[in-house]
Amino acid sequence: MRAPQPEPPIPGSFATPSLLAWIVNGKYVMSLPLYRIETDLKAFGATISRQDMANWMINVHARWLAKVHERMKVELLSHVRIHADETTVQVLKEPNREAKKKSRMWLFCSARCNVPVYVFEYHETRRKGVAQEFLAGWSGTLTANGYKPYFNLGNPNIANTACLVHVRRYFAQIVKIAGGDAKAASAASVALEARRRIDAMFKVDSKFDDMVFLVKSVFRVSSLIFFGFRHEECRPVVCFTGCPSCRT
Repeated sequence: MRAPQPEPPIPGSFATPSLLAWIVNGKYVMSLPLYRIETDLKAFGATISRQDMANWMINVHARWLAKVHERMKVELLSHVRIHADETTVQVLKEPNREAKKKSRMWLFCSARCNVPVYVFEYHETRRKGVAQEFLAGWSGTLTANGYKPYFNLGNPNIANTACLVHVRRYFAQIVKIAGGDAKAASAASVALEARRRIDAMFKVDSKFDDMVFLVKSVFRVSSLIFFGFRHEECRPVVCFTGCPSCRT
């Protein structure tokens, strides 16, 4: 007796799930163009054209990965904290668009937690509507860089917090204009104090980054307990005399 053959991920194709996963990993994780993957396959004795692989990638997205993407978006929007950013990307041979024009890859992701979610979305521009449409109906805390549309989404249920890496740049620039750390310190510079406190926070974060795998995987400590430890170390750094949250 023989068990029935499983349905292929792409009907009518000999591409197996493991082969498709290998190509997806090579192209999108390892950043290998399909012509190089084609060459690698030839070295293994397999002749698969880049055209076939390109069609497979389109099919895999349409049949399977688009559903995963939508499910990940639903999961992300169930969180109360989201981080957002975008970066330039160049797309070759895009219809009705010059190759030299820069497009945008937008990223919306969860804060560090037990279920990390990273949702990437490609758009031709950096228009304000991208973030508005993605976060429509959502309520929570959004952390982003200094790009103004993030702070003007027209949604009163979204509280904005700025990325400390970007905030630090402004304070560091003020200290530099003032003549450096020594001169800023002699003038009791608020910018210098702010930059030093942010640096101290980064140092605490770095320590916990090194511990996160050990604590969560070996000792099975939950995220809430783990970040409770982090909060206790960060609070004296960020708070100041008279801060209501520190009157304990």
